[in-house]
Amino acid sequence: MTHPDKKPYRPSLATLILTGLILGVCLGLFIGEKAAPLAVVGRAYVGLLQMSILPYMVVSLIGGIGNLTYDKAKNLAITAGIVLLASWLLAFLIIFIMPLAFPTTTAGSFYSPSLVQAADVDFIDLYIPSNPFSSLSRTIVPAVAVFSVIAGIALIGVGRKQGLLDVLSAVSDTLTRMAMMVVKLTPIGVFAIAANAAGTMTIDEFGRLQAYILSFIAAVLVLTFWILPTIVSLLTPFSYRDVLRASRSALITGFATGNLFIVLPLLIENGKELFREKELEREDTESYIEVLIPTSFNFPNIGKLLTLLFVLFAGWYTGKELSLVDYPMFATMGLFTLFGGVDLALPFLLDQLRIPSDMYQLYVVTGVVNSWFATLLAVMNLFAFTLIATTAATIGLQFNWRRLIRFAGISTLLLMVVIVPLRIGLGVMIGNESQSRQTLAALEITSTVPAAVYTKIPDYPDTASPGQSRLDQILERGILRVGYRSDNLPFAFFNDRQNLVGLDVELAYRLAEGLGVELEFVPWEYEILEEQLDSGTIDIVAGGLLTNFSRLSRLSFSDPYLIVTMGIVVKDHQRNEFLNWAEIKSRKDLKFGIPSPELARDAREYLPRTEIVEIEFYEDFFKGYAADLDGVIVSAEAGSAWTVLYPSYSVAIPEPHQSFPIALAVPRGDSDFERFIDDWLQLEKTLGTIDRLYDKWILGKSPEQTAPRWSIMKDVLHWAD
Repeated sequence: MTHPDKKPYRPSLATLILTGLILGVCLGLFIGEKAAPLAVVGRAYVGLLQMSILPYMVVSLIGGIGNLTYDKAKNLAITAGIVLLASWLLAFLIIFIMPLAFPTTTAGSFYSPSLVQAADVDFIDLYIPSNPFSSLSRTIVPAVAVFSVIAGIALIGVGRKQGLLDVLSAVSDTLTRMAMMVVKLTPIGVFAIAANAAGTMTIDEFGRLQAYILSFIAAVLVLTFWILPTIVSLLTPFSYRDVLRASRSALITGFATGNLFIVLPLLIENGKELFREKELEREDTESYIEVLIPTSFNFPNIGKLLTLLFVLFAGWYTGKELSLVDYPMFATMGLFTLFGGVDLALPFLLDQLRIPSDMYQLYVVTGVVNSWFATLLAVMNLFAFTLIATTAATIGLQFNWRRLIRFAGISTLLLMVVIVPLRIGLGVMIGNESQSRQTLAALEITSTVPAAVYTKIPDYPDTASPGQSRLDQILERGILRVGYRSDNLPFAFFNDRQNLVGLDVELAYRLAEGLGVELEFVPWEYEILEEQLDSGTIDIVAGGLLTNFSRLSRLSFSDPYLIVTMGIVVKDHQRNEFLNWAEIKSRKDLKFGIPSPELARDAREYLPRTEIVEIEFYEDFFKGYAADLDGVIVSAEAGSAWTVLYPSYSVAIPEPHQSFPIALAVPRGDSDFERFIDDWLQLEKTLGTIDRLYDKWILGKSPEQTAPRWSIMKDVLHWAD
């Protein structure tokens, strides 16, 4: 029998949201990819939440600021600015500490086209609302916020403003009620989003990124559930439990959706309620909260700043770690570029710090995990910032230096407890060899074409009929003879299994397969290359041959099939000394090596003050046989492959960038065969073969077959195929 005065149990919204999250994950794991259609429900829910947020931001900022006096607005701005600056310093402190969790490893990276691309960020359009209505329609939040803040400041000095303030207050209340109505649907929306994510997201692709993911999550959890709420409890009348209880629903919603924008109304209402509960309301408390949350949303929060940890991870991953002297520049650039968003900041920073910005694609792979945890931290950061700034501006902060020092000590110990096991565990899981090195060493060519690889030039009998074209000779003998040099990474080289592989080698297999002939790979030498081609010892020459005037005067070439950029491979710590051709030309103390007489002649003309030395093989430099060289001149694409094998070296790409075509050398005077090779290369380009080989051998993107997503229903219960 139910007691008449006892109210029936009604779970809180936070409980319902958490329940929806758990049920969604369970459903996704159970049915797997069949949960994909629920993405539509999730998108609809997020869209409903977003429909009132931007208008709410406009009226809340204009009304909140306009309701203040100039003195109060100035006081709030100074107070909030100090708290915001302190939060940024805290974020960078954690960012600089967390790389200690990355184990010691050797690393090198494949070539990245982004190394020769400049970042393009239009900050004027992003922050200057030249057309506020256009900014509203395109959801350019920073520009809308700038317009609203300026309008609010202007409203402060208006004499008869109460009527407008009443209207803005009514509109704000209406938009808040709209948002709260949609928030009631949050358990359903979170259920759909969680089910879709758990059902379709694979974890295999995260293997390479576990150092970043685990370090990022660890930092988020420490900041969200220890450092930030504890700081609030030390500086304000609110307890640690008060902070977590008041922010619980917003934390869960933000974590489940990965969207900070949609929880702004929740944070505002929860902040107001917390001040009312503690009877700490003052005349301007609610106005301050209504101004602080939407305004601070447009500044980089700790959750967004913490994503900069990926830049330090990318440097560690590619063997281009930032030194301590780079940290101030990195922090400054990172802070200001984050005003434009993570998708603008990370590629820009990677480019500026000479880290292949294609690493950003690895960051995108972690998008779901990053958005969940970064938003979780951002929600707590925004809430803690508002509580501290509002308290400071109304009743003043409380300082107990003994408690603050004890908190700093405990936090330091906690970070050590997190970082040390992470470093040890990741060291065991990842090992000492880089993923790029493993990828390059394992690359193979799958072909049924029989092939023989000679390490010395064979003595072929002359069996060609007078006047017979080279194509007819190849078809008659049933063998295509391809010239190669074994140190022309990544175009022709021997892998760890001592198989001849590379972009041009695989291209030769494609040609032989199309002609229906076998393959013979024959080494070529610079001094007798023309003779080898004319005599029939070699039919075509592969291996990433750069075409220049000197070579064109003595050899015939096919149409170019790739364009490469000239670079210089130097010791890793010297890479920043060779970023401009004009500066290199002005120096008299440099000595570079090139294993090509023609390229050496061109280099001497272009760099008259530099000593250019002909070396036999690139590997002589990397193995220390040419220790007096400052570097070797090589295409950036090939040089990057060498740095994968020798990660203590880096590719410098001086500006302005110098580009050269890559082509196949063919016998002189046989226009029919040359035309045939040109037509064949054009066909391979049209079919996408050249692009696929470029991705595989130059960018290191091996094609992988995606297995169906694991699910309980399919793989455990066998209820579906």
